Amino acid sequence: MASYTGDSRGHSVGEVDPASASVVLDDGSRWQVYEGFVEIISAWQAGEMVTIKPNRDPEYPYKLVNVHKNQSVEVRFQP
Repeated sequence: MASYTGDSRGHSVGEVDPASASVVLDDGSRWQVYEGFVEIISAWQAGEMVTIKPNRDPEYPYKLVNVHKNQSVEVRFQP
């Protein structure tokens, strides 16, 4: 499983693709979203601020926290 080595604070949503269950942030990092959270990301908009937090699930070891919507989704980094 790939680890994310970038800054975990101060990112914005660049692109959301519910069809592929992915989110791309402003730094170009791509995140695979756990399928149970796809409905949540479908309402996310480009430019909304997010932070990256650790998660306890080894399959999805990170959370993207949407600061604007006060929502978080479980994700894994896609190098």
